[in-house]
Amino acid sequence: MRRVIHKIFWVWQLEKEQAWINEMASHGYSLEHAGRLTFEFEETEADLYTYKTLFLKGWADSEENRKYMKFLEEMGIKVVCFINYPGACWVYTRALKADYPDGIDLFSDIDSKINGMKAMSGYMIFVMAMTLFAALLNLWCAIGRDYFSPINFICSISMFVLFTLATIATVRIFVNMGKLKKERTIHE
Repeated sequence: MRRVIHKIFWVWQLEKEQAWINEMASHGYSLEHAGRLTFEFEETEADLYTYKTLFLKGWADSEENRKYMKFLEEMGIKVVCFINYPGACWVYTRALKADYPDGIDLFSDIDSKINGMKAMSGYMIFVMAMTLFAALLNLWCAIGRDYFSPINFICSISMFVLFTLATIATVRIFVNMGKLKKERTIHE
């Protein structure tokens, strides 16, 4: 039986999303497809799979990412699906829990985690630039002419809110990256 769930996770909630997908697997639902707000599960045996979500730099079909995904397949880790974003992709992987009882441990070293966060921060900076541009353009359309446009003004406010959320996310990513760099320095 197929089950579709609509749920939103922000870019900084990668681990929370992964934990939720693994919880669904523990209840007998295996992820079959994910969209930006949609998760499709198929009913399976409980605790059959373990999942890992990844944020990679570049499109999923880039040469580097295709090689990496092939490497994962060779390790017994299936790429369930991916979502392309400008300059990055969100990848959903799974493996048999019997093969990976402690979970899939990719990007376990500090440098790999930092590189993943760099990819995520690059994407978020792009989102910040686009939302700021849209906010300013709508503000100009709302008040920069001979008449006031309430629709453009509302769109401008919405874009400023999204810009603020993207800025908060980016700051969180940079703070976490700073913590990892400090941890790396301590271990050296």
